[in-house]
Amino acid sequence: MSIERDPQIKFDPDGTLRATTSWISKHDEGLAELLKNALYAYHPHRANVETKHYVAAILLVDGDEDAPARIGVLDVGGATLDDVNRWSVWQDQRASRVGDITQGNGGKAYLFRLFTGEARLLGVKDGRRNCKGFEGSPNSTDRGTPGFMPNMAGGREAPVSSVVAELDDVLKSYKLSHIDLPNDLRDAITERNAFTISEGVAPKDFKRDKIPSDELIQSTLLHEQASVVVEQVRIYAIHNGMLLNARRPLQLDTIPPFPAFEKSRIVEIPEQLSDMDGSLQSTTLDGQKPRGRLILQTSKDNMNNSWKRLRPRWKITYRTYAEHTIGSKPISELIPTTPGSVYVYGTVELPALDPDYVVVGRLRPNDGPLIRALDKFIAENLRSLANEINATRRQQLDEKELV
Repeated sequence: MSIERDPQIKFDPDGTLRATTSWISKHDEGLAELLKNALYAYHPHRANVETKHYVAAILLVDGDEDAPARIGVLDVGGATLDDVNRWSVWQDQRASRVGDITQGNGGKAYLFRLFTGEARLLGVKDGRRNCKGFEGSPNSTDRGTPGFMPNMAGGREAPVSSVVAELDDVLKSYKLSHIDLPNDLRDAITERNAFTISEGVAPKDFKRDKIPSDELIQSTLLHEQASVVVEQVRIYAIHNGMLLNARRPLQLDTIPPFPAFEKSRIVEIPEQLSDMDGSLQSTTLDGQKPRGRLILQTSKDNMNNSWKRLRPRWKITYRTYAEHTIGSKPISELIPTTPGSVYVYGTVELPALDPDYVVVGRLRPNDGPLIRALDKFIAENLRSLANEINATRRQQLDEKELV
């Protein structure tokens, strides 16, 4: 059958923007994405930041009669012209690849969708300022069409005489100057002579333009995208010019392990796994990707009963690499009737999941033969560990009854 094609494929801009961004519905989801972008920016194939400079900050300021509220993430990478141009491309599939990561679609969707004022990605590096962003009516095609800010002359390779002066110009909107930053963050910026800020003005959904900083930070840290970042980057939080968390970097709450099961159980994933039908699935794309591993951990407390602190972490997190999360599934879905299941959780790292099992939103990995085989393998190992814990609990109860 023959065909005379249109000159190019066409998409409805409004429908495409809606489909691309609707999965971001809360500020904690969006902030987690911005933090993830900061980590990616530090990688050797990007800004190549030294480990000692792995530091960043969440910046929050309430609105008042002079200016609306504002939310941003400041890092030391220094976005370049190439970075801001690639940031401008919606649904760039390269943005999800570990070997070719830019400021990805998630952070961009957040800035487009959950702010009514301007939003931008601004980088200063090598004496040049580059800035692109959004401006326009909420959820409109105009807003979703990125542009140089304030114009091409001022936002495209614009020369700067002082990184500190540029930084202070950014920070004044947050009631800050470079002097107010944590020492390690300030030193990293001045030593590298570079910084990046991703920020949005007039965030939606906050009453009286006041940001509930403690609640927002806590809920942000429970997202997989953020949790992997705080394990590797010192993240500070600053609200209305004041350093939060007693001026210390943010941390996830420690989960005390179940007694006698303190050590993480690390299981190498075989090169082939059988699915429910007995068919074998390659876990290395027939040798094209490295082998993966399953990391199982335990909790002293019942994770299902601790709805605020532990239940959000009672799951298996799926990553293509150690720092690239693609979603999660609750333990209750993987081993629904297993005694002891409420005391186990973990992470699976499998490079072969990229790209076929990576989907917009990264709430869950895409379904398919490899995921089904992998879930069977995960469930077997989870069940084994949960049963061991349950046997230990039964023995402890029996011993108490004998006393």
